[in-house]
Amino acid sequence: MEGRMKTPKEILQENNPFYSNTHPDIWIRQFPNIPSINGDVFSSIIRIIENKQKNPQEPVGILVNGEAGTGKTHMIARIREYCEETSFQIKFSAIRPVINYNTPIRHLFRGIISSMAHTVADSSGCTQFHGLLFSMITEYISKESENRDVLKKFEGNPGKFFRFFSKFKNERELLYNRVQTWMIKEIPDVYPLFIKLLFAYGSPKLQQIARSRLEGDIADPEDARLLNVPYIENQSDPAAEEEARNFLLSLGLLLSRYNQCLIICFDQLENLQTEELIKAFGLTNQTIFNECYSLLPLSFMRTLHWERFEEILDRSVIDKMGMSKLNLHGCSQSQVKEIIESRISAVFPDTWETLANWLIPLVQTTIHKNPTSREVISAANAIIMKTDGKDTPNKDIWPSPNEIIGSAYSNERDLILSDLDAWPADYEEITSAVSIFLKSRKLPFTTKKLSRKNILTITYREKRCCVIINTNRNHSAIGASFSTGTQFLHKNPGSICLYLTDPRCIITKPTWGPANQKKNDFLEAGGEILHPSEGEIARFYALYSLSCKITEGDIQIETMDGVRPITHDEFYDYVGSKELFESIFKATQDDTDIDEKKHEISVDAIHNAICEVLYHQPMHIMRADLLAQSLFKKGVSITHDELIMWCGEHAGLYKILQSQQGSMIIVTGKVAVC
Repeated sequence: MEGRMKTPKEILQENNPFYSNTHPDIWIRQFPNIPSINGDVFSSIIRIIENKQKNPQEPVGILVNGEAGTGKTHMIARIREYCEETSFQIKFSAIRPVINYNTPIRHLFRGIISSMAHTVADSSGCTQFHGLLFSMITEYISKESENRDVLKKFEGNPGKFFRFFSKFKNERELLYNRVQTWMIKEIPDVYPLFIKLLFAYGSPKLQQIARSRLEGDIADPEDARLLNVPYIENQSDPAAEEEARNFLLSLGLLLSRYNQCLIICFDQLENLQTEELIKAFGLTNQTIFNECYSLLPLSFMRTLHWERFEEILDRSVIDKMGMSKLNLHGCSQSQVKEIIESRISAVFPDTWETLANWLIPLVQTTIHKNPTSREVISAANAIIMKTDGKDTPNKDIWPSPNEIIGSAYSNERDLILSDLDAWPADYEEITSAVSIFLKSRKLPFTTKKLSRKNILTITYREKRCCVIINTNRNHSAIGASFSTGTQFLHKNPGSICLYLTDPRCIITKPTWGPANQKKNDFLEAGGEILHPSEGEIARFYALYSLSCKITEGDIQIETMDGVRPITHDEFYDYVGSKELFESIFKATQDDTDIDEKKHEISVDAIHNAICEVLYHQPMHIMRADLLAQSLFKKGVSITHDELIMWCGEHAGLYKILQSQQGSMIIVTGKVAVC
């Protein structure tokens, strides 16, 4: 019947707030946290953090045990929000599982850099590193009576300070040189190179190469000259580990000086499935406990997995890791109500009460006492997705594993693309993604791990293919990779060789004579260079990320027999299906014309066009692909991927929500631009 009012179920089915029950990204807050859920655990963590600030030398760790769905990753996101509330006086970092057990300290420090270099919300590009620099600069200036009044205009705000000094290069460099010289004298045990690189990071034009050097990479002698640091052409794994350790110790010394501390959250630890990887993780914690100040590690894992760690790690490490052992638990009935109300009100701010009043009793009658947060969200999703059609009385239509994985993959890719800062170029993670793809197609391959790059050799229909995966920006490493590829092609006539890197990594520079010659030799021998777009590299990281979540049991499926985790075999079946999942080795789409048109349009024009479309939509929400089409009709040429990245860059205005049909864009209304 025309004009019939939609039922609460139909409204919720169109924009389902309960579709995903996994936390997408600790840096992205999709739905409000419920403070009372595991509030005792959170309060205990905060007390330990405060004690660590007062006693930076005390070797203490926190172990948070919780079964699947009890909110381990949500707790990490909540800790990050707490750090943000302190203006990151308490620093925050999240570390993904170590992949190469030969370089655990370097992996740890790269993860710390990634977190501390992540743009802080509403800060105009300011990061936690800027906050640490500001602490040093403030202390130095406050000791000079004639310059003390200069600080008043910045009101203790690092963003204001760095925006102001970005206009005065000579004055900034003079101040930086004075402060770092003074700081190196003040803390004799600090690693001078670390201080120098921190201040280089504070210079806008040097920020990226300073970050690369902190991560252990540097492109060429010219970059070293710009940073005024020694150029190291080749660095062995042991040397890289020792340097990362020196950087780590120096960071702890600085934090200790300013009564700050760094929270290090280790998540997805069930992905450490070999004894070597668990021992590498133990070595990381041992270094933190025995040698570092002001670093507080938190490990999140299931109880059974912790028991496996206890069997392998040294007793001293086990005792310190579990010094404060906290257990996550389920929800009360009032918390169940809060979860449902908070999610619905985030998407339906005007009509949430009617929808919540319909859904809450149905959920409460289907769940057991003290359910996990995930069980509440899964129950709500199942109720919303049930069909009432006459053709299927009293029967539910359940999605297939391929549908669940396909939706999860699509949403994961878009969420990664919206926040690539949280996913720095990483050859190990790209290698994992390529391995998943090859396993899914049942292609035999071998992996050779070299210093900072991996080589996969594949046999396909009696033909050999070599994939060289490198994200090192060093010109010698890049040239060596091309030479390896050329040698392979000469030794194996008729074979294929691919050089694969992240789009944020350079291929070569015009000034790199030998490297350019090696690249040309590689191409002439028949080699191919894969330099995917940002949208395409997000596909690699999405495969890796989904694999980790599946290991943790985080991707689940509703069946007639109840809820169960998706298996790795089902994941491989999905990736291996040519009808559902295209090859990750595909040519880059040429969006040159679209890019040129997009950049001709002002920032305000793009905001206004998006708002104009969304404010004519119910609940101000629309699927990303349909929004891109609507914008095109208004003269704003922007691809789906560019739209996702745009909304990620303006997270104060727009939120990206997961749905079975694809990413949904919603106006948050925090800033009035429409």
